[in-house]
Amino acid sequence: MLALYHFDRSTAAQKVRLALAEKGLAWESRYVDPGLDKRQQHDPEYLKLNPRGLVPTLVHDGRVVCESQIILEYLEDVFPSPSLRPADPYERARMRLWTKLIDEGLHVDSRTIGQCVAMRYIMQGADPGIVKLHYEAMPDAVRRENDLINNEKGLDSPLLPGAIQRFRKVFYDIELALAERPWLAGDSFSLADISHVVYSSRMASFQLGGLLDELPRLRDWQARIQARPSWAEAVEKWGDTSNPTRVRRGKEAFPKIKAIWDAS
Repeated sequence: MLALYHFDRSTAAQKVRLALAEKGLAWESRYVDPGLDKRQQHDPEYLKLNPRGLVPTLVHDGRVVCESQIILEYLEDVFPSPSLRPADPYERARMRLWTKLIDEGLHVDSRTIGQCVAMRYIMQGADPGIVKLHYEAMPDAVRRENDLINNEKGLDSPLLPGAIQRFRKVFYDIELALAERPWLAGDSFSLADISHVVYSSRMASFQLGGLLDELPRLRDWQARIQARPSWAEAVEKWGDTSNPTRVRRGKEAFPKIKAIWDAS
């Protein structure tokens, strides 16, 4: 049996749900509510499964697998058909170069942008005591320190320009790669595409999709993935990722984000 601990808006969880849908695998949903009034990712029982207090976590026949990129590879190893890894060794190596970028910092950069643009307002509007408990319970010290900086400084955070610059480079690299092939790793849809599309999509949920207007191949690639049945099953089924705070604050932030983007 497959059980997935996840929540709707998590890009990391979206990746795993996409792979599960592409493979047609049945799985049991175990929703982890990250709301400040619940903070289920910090529940002691959940921390026994995932000591970092992050989602997603996959449990397969009692065996626990953490970290989204590792979960994707695990699913490929255990359920190899249909394959989400290229058959050609060179293309498979290219796929892994793309997926490697996520853990090298892109996922952290995505959180920085989200915190600076919109999520800090949720923290500012919450009971200070609850916010204090939230950060005291957060096992990941780097995430806690980054959040505190981004929540305080917002669009003036010293971490924001680097995050935007790195995303701009990766998105332009995607644009160049798609000039030569239909998918990131070659002729077949793969874990490389799954790993990156959730981040380009997240830009739209924070009203920053206009940054990608200058990247027509990336736009087309994203649309092709979103037209696949797996997207409706793995992402749209779990609700609108653009809540009112993201919409309002994202529109307000766009001019400054665009200025940083252009300057990079």
